[in-house]
Amino acid sequence: MCGIAGFFGADHAPAQIEDALERMASAMIHRGPDEGSVCVWPEIGGGVSVRRLSIVDIPGGAQPAETEDGQVVAALNGEIYNHAALRRQLQSLGHRFRSRGDTEVIGHLYEEYGDAFLHHLRGMFALAVFDLRNRRLVLARDGAGLKHLYIAATSAGLAFASEAKALFAARVVDPRPSLEALDACLAISHIPAPLTAFEGISRLRAGEFLIATDRGIERDRFWRLAFARPERARTAPELEEELDSALQAAVRSHLAADVPVGALLSGGWDSSLVATYANEAAPGLKTFSIIFPDHPGTDEGRYSRLMARNLGSAHEEIEFRAAMLPECLPRVIRHLEEPAVNVPSGVGYWLFNLASRHVKAVVGGEGADELFGGYKWFSRSLPYRLRPFVPRALARSLAGRIPGQRAEQVLRFLAADDPRLADAEWHRRLTPNWKKQYLKPEFYRGAPDLEPSLIPDSFAATCTDLLQRRLAYDLNGRLPESILFTIDKLSMAHSLEVRAPFLDRSVMDFAARLPSPWKNDGRQAKVILGRLARRYLPPGIAARRKVGLSYPPDPWSKPPMAAFVREVLLDSGHRGPFQRASVERLLQSKQDQWKERTVRALVLVQLWWLEFIEPR
Repeated sequence: MCGIAGFFGADHAPAQIEDALERMASAMIHRGPDEGSVCVWPEIGGGVSVRRLSIVDIPGGAQPAETEDGQVVAALNGEIYNHAALRRQLQSLGHRFRSRGDTEVIGHLYEEYGDAFLHHLRGMFALAVFDLRNRRLVLARDGAGLKHLYIAATSAGLAFASEAKALFAARVVDPRPSLEALDACLAISHIPAPLTAFEGISRLRAGEFLIATDRGIERDRFWRLAFARPERARTAPELEEELDSALQAAVRSHLAADVPVGALLSGGWDSSLVATYANEAAPGLKTFSIIFPDHPGTDEGRYSRLMARNLGSAHEEIEFRAAMLPECLPRVIRHLEEPAVNVPSGVGYWLFNLASRHVKAVVGGEGADELFGGYKWFSRSLPYRLRPFVPRALARSLAGRIPGQRAEQVLRFLAADDPRLADAEWHRRLTPNWKKQYLKPEFYRGAPDLEPSLIPDSFAATCTDLLQRRLAYDLNGRLPESILFTIDKLSMAHSLEVRAPFLDRSVMDFAARLPSPWKNDGRQAKVILGRLARRYLPPGIAARRKVGLSYPPDPWSKPPMAAFVREVLLDSGHRGPFQRASVERLLQSKQDQWKERTVRALVLVQLWWLEFIEPR
């Protein structure tokens, strides 16, 4: 795991490029505290800087890694889990290696297969390959979207980095707000790639690659999950065994490291299954949990402790209290660089803080809910049953007249002509009318704000039922651009690598072929995983229902958060995108779920604005 940054086709002297690369590396030192390096190639107006978190081949895996003749150079943020098998294959074809590291494999793969090298990689990655002989740069992001890469195409050349702050440090772009991204964030609670919070900066989408040459820049997808019909009918035992084998193999591959790998443990099915497989493969596991001592109703500590005792793991806990949020949230926003609203980022920040004190890498259960139908909304069928019977024109007419955010959201859902748009409306946080109330006029766009979140036509065409389309919505947007985005940023803030075996290609391919009734049959979520849970987990864990990680209930309206909220939203002078009078009315209104959701969104956006756009 590392932080990478670089230039291509830059119209600057080599000394200027080197200085900029040094500043980019310094801005990301938390991503790789173990070592760093900078390389400059004047012939292409380019160079690369890397900050390394040493996990594989600690003495020999320094980056960037070049091929024998030095003409192909690779830099990697992430892990390639099949690098050992790829190295053996490439050695049989005559390639020579200097290290056991995974980054060196990438350059040799490119030499052998050209741009098709990406199809051979299994892992999580944001990578760069410099082809010095042919004056080319290839950038890519893994198909699940675990890693991220920022791009700034300027008149002075192309710049890229693992974090936006590295681009600001290099002075290739200034932190100006993207109104399109702000519009999308307030609508759907995250910013979908290729948008970013900053004008002039984009991000690679999951499974996307970019090729830069002297002729220009091209972007395309090399992989995207697609649902597929099974080749034949399978029995429950057959499906269970196939998933069991795929998960065991995925966990074993994700444990490969030259340092100890721990496990995040919530006490739910997903993390408990991963920890069980990990403990079988490498006994002596260390596990980490977060607890909520002030809120017994949402505290899962008794379940994580039960699971830890069952494993015999060396278990560590960290407490989280709502009173910690005022101190925590500004730090969180500084590392996120974008306002991810619907993830309990403050909770994750402290959990990663705990784990990083003991290990450099952990495995977790991310992705299982999106692949196997674990969330409540996958089972909500009544609103969808109503849609065919409600006249679209009537719902559209009423949407702007009936007061209340929830009422307007439901009416917009019923009025949506496109089923994909209906899914997005169901997840909406603020409607255009409510955004217009809160935003200053100069920051209100009024454009279709859900378009960036819609499932692409090619992905939607593979969906054969309602559940698959709902899964596709999460797999295309909320998982990579909100959940995984937040995990990557906040774990690396603590120099910690988080690995997700459920998002291994083999498990994702299995889930893509698995018939919907084995995911969520309307009564039970994650049906097929439930069979594994009953096989491997203690009865007290196997009998549990899904409980998602979240903030303690209602922290935004109670002390000390209430005072912090007012300070952020109302005591910032004229800074920020929101109208003070409208925010004041919101804070004085009756407390309900929708006020809580709105306040949370406004606070996180305002904190981002005060950190990056109008700092003191």
